[in-house]
Amino acid sequence: MFHERDALTCTVLPNGDLEVSLADAESREWLVDGLTKSTSEDLLMDGTEQYWTNGSFAPFNAGWGNPFVGLSSAPCIAEDIDFDEDGTREIVGRFWAYLDYQVRDFADDLLEHGRTVFTLVE
Repeated sequence: MFHERDALTCTVLPNGDLEVSLADAESREWLVDGLTKSTSEDLLMDGTEQYWTNGSFAPFNAGWGNPFVGLSSAPCIAEDIDFDEDGTREIVGRFWAYLDYQVRDFADDLLEHGRTVFTLVE
């Protein structure tokens, strides 16, 4: 049975970047359908639920400023995120950003190639 929370697979590449890929053909159909109803960032959150609900690969939009990672609106994925009592979010471990966000949507890469790469931010 297909679950959207399993639609995307995250793999840390040897160079430290993070590959996000479609899990299977049903995942591609889910993405195509979802893009007619929602944003790619919302779908990234839904498609990686199996990770971030278990303490890894938590998507966020840098434009929200929480966690603050600089002046960017890039879609990002943190290795993990802690929540302070005042609502401040803090990245735990590494984080990755889709740096071409101003000229291309990472969902286009997923549809075209079945995968996309988020760059390790150091």
